[in-house]
Amino acid sequence: MTARAVRFPRAGEVVIDDIELASPGPGQLRCRALASLVSTGTELACLRGEFDQRTFWADWVRYPFSPGYSMVSRVEEVGAGVDGIRPGDRVFSFTPHASAFVIDAAEATALPAGVSDEQAVWSSLAVTTQWAVRRSGLVFGEVAVVVGAGLLGQLLVRYLRVAGARRIVAIDPDATRLELARAGGADEVLSIGAEEAVARLAGTADVVFEVTGHPAVLAPASELARPLGRLVLVGDAPRPSLQTLGPRIVADGISVIGIHAGTAAEIATPSDPWSVRVMLDLFLELVRAGRMDPAPLLTREVDDAAIPELYRELQAYRGRELGVLIRWGAR
Repeated sequence: MTARAVRFPRAGEVVIDDIELASPGPGQLRCRALASLVSTGTELACLRGEFDQRTFWADWVRYPFSPGYSMVSRVEEVGAGVDGIRPGDRVFSFTPHASAFVIDAAEATALPAGVSDEQAVWSSLAVTTQWAVRRSGLVFGEVAVVVGAGLLGQLLVRYLRVAGARRIVAIDPDATRLELARAGGADEVLSIGAEEAVARLAGTADVVFEVTGHPAVLAPASELARPLGRLVLVGDAPRPSLQTLGPRIVADGISVIGIHAGTAAEIATPSDPWSVRVMLDLFLELVRAGRMDPAPLLTREVDDAAIPELYRELQAYRGRELGVLIRWGAR
C-alpha cells in the first residue's frame, strides 16, 4: 500500500511524498494516521536549516528530513508476536507526519477511553515539559516564572499548577497566549518582553523556565532567578553562539539546567522510575481525570491536503498560532 508523508527535501521546501508501506513484520504495527500535532517552533527551525555546528540541530536535521513527532493513529494490522495491541486500537507514537506507517509495537502507547485525539496529540510535548519540571527540582511552594507562553510554556504552566508551585508567572508579549496561560493556572501574566520583566521580577523566582530559545532572552531570564535559584532551558537555540549569559549567573550561583526529552530514561528503574513511557502514562491519566486539558490550546486545524500552504503561512508569521492539528484522511 502507499501512504503520504511530509518531507523537507532541502531548507525552505515542503513536499508531500508518496511512499510504499510493507506489511508489518514480527513485533510491528501498521497504523493509519488520525491526527498529528505540528510542533511549530521546532519544525520551522528544521525547515529554515540555520544551525550552529556541533549543536543537536546540526546532528539531527539531515535533508531530506521528515518532520513531526506527535502522532495519534489507529492500528490496522498487527504483526506476529504483538501482545496488548489489536487492530482498531488508537495509539500514540513519536512518528513523523504521514498518512500511514509501520512501527515497532514497543514505540506505540495505547490510548485510554476518555482521552480524545485532540488531547493525545500533545503527548510528546507533555513528556518534554514534565521532564523539565522534574529536572528543575521544583519543591512544593516555590515560585516559578515561565518566559514564553507558546506550546511548551502553556504545558509548563499546567504542570506547575498540578505540582504545587506557590506562584506561577507567565511572560509573553502576546495577550491571547497569556489569557490561555491564566486559564491554565498562571497566577500572574505579564505582557512584556524579558528585558522589561527584569525591572519587575529580578531575583524573585526559585526557578525560571526559559522556553523561547531566542538569543536575546537567555540573559534577562537568568536575572529573574533568586540567588542559588535555577534557570531551566527548555527552548534549545539553533544558534547558541548568539546567546549571552546573564550578568549574575556566577555571582548568584544560578544553576543552569538543559532540557531535552532524549535525556529521559528509556526504561524505568528503581533509581530512575520516570521513564518516557511512565511520564507519558501519567500525562494521559491527568487528562483522563480532567486535571489537564491541552485541547483548548489548539488554534488551527487543517487537512493533509493543506500541509504545504500551512508551512508557508507559518514561516510568514508563526506568532498567531499555538497548537496546529493536521487531520489525516479528511478528504
